[in-house]
Amino acid sequence: MVGVKVLSAQDQYTHFPIYQGVSYCDAVRLAGEGQMLKVLPGSIKVCRWSPVVLGFKEARKPFELRLSPRLQFPTTGFLLGPLEDFPVDPEIVIIRTDFFSLRSLIERAGREWLWCGHGNRLEVSANNLMTEGQAPGAWLITAVNKALSKLAPLRGWQSLTRFLFRSYLITAGYEAVISRTLADMSLCRNSTVIPLLTGRVNVSFFCTGGINWGMNNPDHLTSGWPWEVFTRLRR
Repeated sequence: MVGVKVLSAQDQYTHFPIYQGVSYCDAVRLAGEGQMLKVLPGSIKVCRWSPVVLGFKEARKPFELRLSPRLQFPTTGFLLGPLEDFPVDPEIVIIRTDFFSLRSLIERAGREWLWCGHGNRLEVSANNLMTEGQAPGAWLITAVNKALSKLAPLRGWQSLTRFLFRSYLITAGYEAVISRTLADMSLCRNSTVIPLLTGRVNVSFFCTGGINWGMNNPDHLTSGWPWEVFTRLRR
């Protein structure tokens, strides 16, 4: 479990390293492996999605304006780290696990804490999977993610994706293709921004970056829990 806190101008945590890497997905991976780190504007070197939805970059271009919901620009940064080592109460807890474990946690907290504003958009939320046990189109996401998970460990594939997705045009074109068909922005928007803005739990399939750069298990799901809701699991 990974804790997430939005940094203010006063909360600098100067003794924690600043993440410098490919994506927010990758930063969450490192935090899940035990690292405390800060994600700041300029930290993310490749991904074109997360800087916009996290409020690091002002949305101006057509592709960027389509990314929603998003945090208001400018955002100072985020502190990420393993929950057991977090120095204060986090604002969000990211839990990545299998369907049955996640559904059990949601039953304990109460289904009323699930975000209901997704409009059945599977790229934004898999909450229907938790309540109805099905989500049309989930088979395609799972199949694509399993294929990506086979490619993710390959150095050449990593180099290629890092090269391609530095491009605004390639990113915008890819977004147009996957929009409303595959999961999108699973760690940054779906598991961080939506819980922050709504105060509700959101479950998501992993997106391309979550598999390719975050190295997540394609058979698992990700979820974002507001701290107030997460604490209900401890009662």
